[in-house]
Amino acid sequence: MKIVFLGTPKFGADVLDILAKSKHQIVGVVCQPDRIGNRKKIEACAVKKLAEQLDLPVFQFEKVSRDGVEQLESLGADVFVTAAYGQILSQQVLDIAKYGVFNVHGSLLPKYRGAAPVQFALIEGEKQTGVTIMKTALSMDSGDIASQVVVDIQEEDNSQTILDNLAQCGANALLEVLDKIEHNSLVLTPQDEQKATFCSKITTEMSKIDWNKSNVEIFNLIRGLNPNPVAFTTLDGVNFKIYDSRPVDCECDAQNGQVVECAKSSLTIKCGKGGLKLLTVQLSGGKMLGYKDFINGRKIKAGDVLGQ
Repeated sequence: MKIVFLGTPKFGADVLDILAKSKHQIVGVVCQPDRIGNRKKIEACAVKKLAEQLDLPVFQFEKVSRDGVEQLESLGADVFVTAAYGQILSQQVLDIAKYGVFNVHGSLLPKYRGAAPVQFALIEGEKQTGVTIMKTALSMDSGDIASQVVVDIQEEDNSQTILDNLAQCGANALLEVLDKIEHNSLVLTPQDEQKATFCSKITTEMSKIDWNKSNVEIFNLIRGLNPNPVAFTTLDGVNFKIYDSRPVDCECDAQNGQVVECAKSSLTIKCGKGGLKLLTVQLSGGKMLGYKDFINGRKIKAGDVLGQ
Protein backbone atom coordinates (compact mmCIF):
# COMPACT_ATOMS: atom_id res chain seq x y z
CA MET A 1 0.00 0.00 0.00
CA LYS A 2 0.97 3.63 -0.46
CA ILE A 3 1.50 5.30 2.89
CA VAL A 4 1.92 8.86 4.13
CA PHE A 5 3.74 8.83 7.47
CA LEU A 6 3.34 11.63 10.01
CA GLY A 7 5.69 11.83 13.02
CA THR A 8 8.25 14.06 14.67
CA PRO A 9 10.45 12.77 17.58
CA LYS A 10 12.58 9.66 18.01
CA PHE A 11 9.53 7.51 18.74
CA GLY A 12 8.15 8.36 15.32
CA ALA A 13 11.53 7.82 13.67
CA ASP A 14 11.81 4.35 15.20
CA VAL A 15 8.40 3.41 13.82
CA LEU A 16 9.26 4.90 10.42
CA ASP A 17 12.52 2.95 10.27
CA ILE A 18 10.70 -0.38 10.58
CA LEU A 19 7.86 0.67 8.28
CA ALA A 20 10.34 1.76 5.58
CA LYS A 21 11.83 -1.76 5.50
CA SER A 22 8.45 -3.37 4.84
CA LYS A 23 6.78 -4.14 1.52
CA HIS A 24 4.73 -0.94 1.68
CA GLN A 25 5.61 2.24 -0.24
CA ILE A 26 6.05 5.45 1.73
CA VAL A 27 5.03 8.26 -0.63
CA GLY A 28 5.56 11.10 1.82
CA VAL A 29 6.78 11.90 5.33
CA VAL A 30 5.21 14.78 7.27
CA CYS A 31 6.83 16.24 10.39
CA GLN A 32 6.82 19.41 12.43
CA PRO A 33 8.81 22.40 11.13
CA ASP A 34 12.45 22.77 12.15
CA ARG A 35 12.84 24.48 15.53
CA ILE A 36 15.51 26.47 17.32
CA GLY A 37 17.46 24.05 19.52
CA ASN A 38 20.62 24.15 21.59
CA ARG A 39 22.89 27.15 21.06
CA LYS A 40 20.10 28.79 19.04
CA LYS A 41 20.76 26.59 16.02
CA ILE A 42 17.95 25.47 13.76
CA GLU A 43 17.44 21.74 14.28
CA ALA A 44 15.51 19.17 12.27
CA CYS A 45 13.49 16.55 14.13
CA ALA A 46 14.42 12.88 14.27
CA VAL A 47 11.79 11.88 11.69
CA LYS A 48 13.04 14.42 9.15
CA LYS A 49 16.64 13.32 9.59
CA LEU A 50 15.74 9.68 9.03
CA ALA A 51 13.46 10.44 6.08
CA GLU A 52 16.25 12.35 4.35
CA GLN A 53 18.65 9.45 4.96
CA LEU A 54 16.08 7.13 3.37
CA ASP A 55 15.59 9.57 0.47
CA LEU A 56 11.89 9.96 1.22
CA PRO A 57 10.01 13.16 0.33
CA VAL A 58 9.55 15.36 3.42
CA PHE A 59 6.77 17.87 4.04
CA GLN A 60 6.61 20.31 6.95
CA PHE A 61 3.50 22.32 7.71
CA GLU A 62 3.06 24.83 10.51
CA LYS A 63 -0.58 23.68 10.61
CA VAL A 64 -1.15 20.61 8.47
CA SER A 65 -4.94 20.89 8.51
CA ARG A 66 -4.72 24.45 7.20
CA ASP A 67 -1.70 24.30 4.91
CA GLY A 68 -1.24 20.68 3.86
CA VAL A 69 -4.52 19.33 2.54
CA GLU A 70 -3.90 19.92 -1.17
CA GLN A 71 -0.34 18.56 -1.00
CA LEU A 72 -1.42 15.45 0.92
CA GLU A 73 -4.26 14.77 -1.49
CA SER A 74 -1.81 14.85 -4.41
CA LEU A 75 0.25 11.97 -2.95
CA GLY A 76 -2.47 9.40 -3.61
CA ALA A 77 -1.92 7.45 -0.38
CA ASP A 78 -4.07 4.46 0.57
CA VAL A 79 -3.57 5.08 4.29
CA PHE A 80 -1.98 7.60 6.63
CA VAL A 81 0.07 6.48 9.64
CA THR A 82 0.83 8.78 12.58
CA ALA A 83 3.29 8.25 15.44
CA ALA A 84 3.86 11.17 17.81
CA TYR A 85 3.26 13.73 15.07
CA GLY A 86 2.25 16.51 17.44
CA GLN A 87 -0.66 18.13 15.60
CA ILE A 88 -4.41 17.50 15.69
CA LEU A 89 -5.75 16.38 12.31
CA SER A 90 -8.97 17.87 10.92
CA GLN A 91 -11.75 15.69 9.53
CA GLN A 92 -10.70 16.86 6.06
CA VAL A 93 -7.24 15.35 6.58
CA LEU A 94 -8.66 12.20 8.18
CA ASP A 95 -10.76 11.63 5.07
CA ILE A 96 -8.00 12.00 2.45
CA ALA A 97 -6.76 8.41 2.36
CA LYS A 98 -9.01 5.52 1.32
CA TYR A 99 -8.49 3.58 4.57
CA GLY A 100 -8.19 6.61 6.86
CA VAL A 101 -5.52 7.32 9.46
CA PHE A 102 -4.00 4.83 11.91
CA ASN A 103 -2.09 6.05 14.95
CA VAL A 104 0.61 4.32 17.00
CA HIS A 105 -0.16 5.45 20.57
CA GLY A 106 2.02 4.67 23.58
CA SER A 107 -0.60 3.47 26.04
CA LEU A 108 -3.28 0.84 26.48
CA LEU A 109 -6.18 2.98 25.35
CA PRO A 110 -8.57 4.19 26.60
CA LYS A 111 -6.14 4.75 29.47
CA TYR A 112 -3.76 7.74 29.20
CA ARG A 113 -5.16 9.56 26.24
CA GLY A 114 -3.13 12.67 25.52
CA ALA A 115 0.36 14.00 24.95
CA ALA A 116 2.57 12.10 27.40
CA PRO A 117 1.11 8.64 28.11
CA VAL A 118 4.44 6.89 28.75
CA GLN A 119 5.67 9.52 31.18
CA PHE A 120 2.42 9.47 33.13
CA ALA A 121 2.28 5.67 33.26
CA LEU A 122 5.66 5.75 35.01
CA ILE A 123 4.80 8.71 37.25
CA GLU A 124 1.62 6.96 38.36
CA GLY A 125 3.55 3.78 39.19
CA GLU A 126 1.94 1.48 36.63
CA LYS A 127 3.34 -2.05 36.43
CA GLN A 128 2.31 -2.45 32.80
CA THR A 129 1.83 -0.20 29.81
CA GLY A 130 1.62 -0.91 26.12
CA VAL A 131 0.97 0.37 22.63
CA THR A 132 -2.31 0.74 20.77
CA ILE A 133 -2.88 0.90 17.02
CA MET A 134 -5.98 3.03 16.68
CA LYS A 135 -8.01 4.28 13.73
CA THR A 136 -7.87 8.01 14.33
CA ALA A 137 -11.10 9.90 14.97
CA LEU A 138 -11.64 13.62 15.35
CA SER A 139 -11.76 13.52 19.16
CA MET A 140 -8.36 13.02 20.82
CA ASP A 141 -7.24 9.36 20.99
CA SER A 142 -10.84 8.17 20.93
CA GLY A 143 -10.79 6.07 17.76
CA ASP A 144 -11.51 2.37 17.46
CA ILE A 145 -8.74 -0.05 18.45
CA ALA A 146 -7.11 -2.18 15.75
CA SER A 147 -4.42 -3.82 17.92
CA GLN A 148 -2.81 -3.66 21.36
CA VAL A 149 0.44 -4.99 22.79
CA VAL A 150 1.03 -5.16 26.56
CA VAL A 151 4.53 -4.37 27.92
CA ASP A 152 5.73 -4.93 31.50
CA ILE A 153 7.46 -2.01 33.22
CA GLN A 154 10.72 -2.97 34.94
CA GLU A 155 12.29 -1.14 37.90
CA GLU A 156 15.20 0.05 35.77
CA ASP A 157 12.95 1.50 33.06
CA ASN A 158 12.57 5.19 32.34
CA SER A 159 10.45 6.97 29.77
CA GLN A 160 13.06 6.58 27.02
CA THR A 161 13.52 2.83 27.46
CA ILE A 162 9.76 2.35 27.45
CA LEU A 163 9.31 4.55 24.38
CA ASP A 164 12.02 2.61 22.54
CA ASN A 165 10.32 -0.68 23.39
CA LEU A 166 6.86 0.57 22.46
CA ALA A 167 8.08 1.97 19.14
CA GLN A 168 9.36 -1.44 18.09
CA CYS A 169 6.28 -3.29 19.38
CA GLY A 170 4.01 -0.68 17.83
CA ALA A 171 5.68 -0.79 14.43
CA ASN A 172 5.39 -4.58 14.29
CA ALA A 173 1.74 -4.43 15.35
CA LEU A 174 1.15 -1.75 12.73
CA LEU A 175 2.49 -4.00 9.97
CA GLU A 176 0.04 -6.70 11.02
CA VAL A 177 -2.80 -4.18 10.94
CA LEU A 178 -1.77 -3.01 7.45
CA ASP A 179 -1.79 -6.62 6.24
CA LYS A 180 -5.30 -7.08 7.62
CA ILE A 181 -6.43 -3.90 5.90
CA GLU A 182 -5.08 -5.25 2.60
CA HIS A 183 -6.91 -8.55 3.08
CA ASN A 184 -10.11 -6.87 4.29
CA SER A 185 -9.92 -8.81 7.57
CA LEU A 186 -9.33 -6.00 10.08
CA VAL A 187 -11.71 -5.96 13.05
CA LEU A 188 -11.99 -2.70 14.99
CA THR A 189 -13.06 -2.53 18.64
CA PRO A 190 -14.66 0.65 20.05
CA GLN A 191 -13.05 2.09 23.16
CA ASP A 192 -14.89 1.97 26.47
CA GLU A 193 -15.47 5.67 27.19
CA GLN A 194 -16.25 4.91 30.83
CA LYS A 195 -12.63 3.80 31.32
CA ALA A 196 -10.99 6.73 29.55
CA THR A 197 -8.32 8.69 31.41
CA PHE A 198 -6.35 11.69 30.19
CA CYS A 199 -2.85 13.07 30.64
CA SER A 200 -1.50 16.54 29.99
CA LYS A 201 1.76 17.66 28.47
CA ILE A 202 4.81 17.47 30.73
CA THR A 203 5.82 20.87 32.08
CA THR A 204 8.95 22.10 33.81
CA GLU A 205 6.83 22.98 36.86
CA MET A 206 6.00 19.29 37.31
CA SER A 207 9.69 18.44 37.52
CA LYS A 208 10.47 19.89 40.96
CA ILE A 209 10.81 17.19 43.59
CA ASP A 210 8.77 17.42 46.79
CA TRP A 211 10.77 15.54 49.41
CA ASN A 212 7.69 15.29 51.64
CA LYS A 213 6.34 12.66 49.26
CA SER A 214 7.19 8.99 49.62
CA ASN A 215 10.36 7.51 48.15
CA VAL A 216 8.30 5.48 45.66
CA GLU A 217 6.41 8.56 44.43
CA ILE A 218 9.66 10.48 43.92
CA PHE A 219 11.32 7.47 42.26
CA ASN A 220 8.42 7.23 39.81
CA LEU A 221 8.60 10.96 39.03
CA ILE A 222 12.33 10.74 38.36
CA ARG A 223 12.11 7.85 35.92
CA GLY A 224 9.02 9.29 34.25
CA LEU A 225 10.86 12.54 33.51
CA ASN A 226 14.11 10.92 32.35
CA PRO A 227 15.50 11.94 29.85
CA ASN A 228 13.35 15.06 29.48
CA PRO A 229 12.73 17.43 31.18
CA VAL A 230 14.42 15.62 34.15
CA ALA A 231 13.27 15.85 37.77
CA PHE A 232 15.21 18.34 39.86
CA THR A 233 15.72 19.73 43.33
CA THR A 234 18.26 22.24 44.63
CA LEU A 235 21.60 21.86 46.41
CA ASP A 236 22.89 25.00 48.11
CA GLY A 237 20.50 27.03 45.98
CA VAL A 238 21.68 25.52 42.68
CA ASN A 239 19.50 23.31 40.50
CA PHE A 240 20.34 19.64 40.97
CA LYS A 241 18.97 17.16 38.42
CA ILE A 242 18.35 13.53 39.29
CA TYR A 243 18.24 11.05 36.40
CA ASP A 244 18.21 7.72 38.19
CA SER A 245 17.45 6.50 41.71
CA ARG A 246 16.09 3.61 43.75
CA PRO A 247 13.76 3.59 46.78
CA VAL A 248 15.34 2.16 49.94
CA ASP A 249 14.39 1.71 53.58
CA CYS A 250 15.33 4.64 55.80
CA GLU A 251 14.53 4.70 59.50
CA CYS A 252 15.91 7.93 60.99
CA ASP A 253 14.82 11.26 62.44
CA ALA A 254 16.31 13.42 59.68
CA GLN A 255 14.18 16.02 57.96
CA ASN A 256 12.74 15.31 54.56
CA GLY A 257 15.25 16.10 51.81
CA GLN A 258 18.25 15.63 54.08
CA VAL A 259 21.31 13.66 52.98
CA VAL A 260 21.44 10.80 55.50
CA GLU A 261 24.23 8.82 53.87
CA CYS A 262 27.04 10.08 51.66
CA ALA A 263 29.56 7.35 51.00
CA LYS A 264 30.82 5.06 48.25
CA SER A 265 28.11 2.58 49.22
CA SER A 266 25.21 5.02 48.92
CA LEU A 267 24.03 8.59 48.46
CA THR A 268 20.68 8.45 50.26
CA ILE A 269 18.09 11.17 50.83
CA LYS A 270 15.33 11.08 53.48
CA CYS A 271 11.84 11.25 52.02
CA GLY A 272 8.39 11.65 53.54
CA LYS A 273 8.35 7.86 53.66
CA GLY A 274 11.56 5.85 53.32
CA GLY A 275 14.69 6.99 51.56
CA LEU A 276 15.90 7.45 48.01
CA LYS A 277 19.29 6.28 46.80
CA LEU A 278 20.54 8.61 44.06
CA LEU A 279 22.39 6.89 41.22
CA THR A 280 22.90 9.45 38.44
CA VAL A 281 22.85 13.19 39.04
CA GLN A 282 23.88 16.52 37.53
CA LEU A 283 24.55 19.82 39.25
CA SER A 284 23.71 22.90 37.19
CA GLY A 285 26.68 23.74 34.96
CA GLY A 286 28.29 20.35 35.52
CA LYS A 287 28.36 16.94 33.87
CA MET A 288 25.98 14.07 34.42
CA LEU A 289 27.73 11.79 36.93
CA GLY A 290 27.25 8.56 38.81
CA TYR A 291 26.84 9.22 42.52
CA LYS A 292 30.33 7.90 43.40
CA ASP A 293 32.03 10.36 41.06
CA PHE A 294 29.76 13.14 42.27
CA ILE A 295 30.63 12.43 45.91
CA ASN A 296 34.34 12.43 45.06
CA GLY A 297 33.92 16.01 43.86
CA ARG A 298 32.88 16.92 47.42
CA LYS A 299 29.87 18.93 46.26
CA ILE A 300 27.59 17.23 48.76
CA LYS A 301 27.88 15.85 52.29
CA ALA A 302 25.79 14.14 54.95
CA GLY A 303 23.50 16.65 56.65
CA ASP A 304 22.94 18.79 53.57
CA VAL A 305 19.25 19.40 52.87
CA LEU A 306 18.02 19.34 49.27
CA GLY A 307 15.27 21.64 48.07
CA GLN A 308 15.89 24.52 50.45
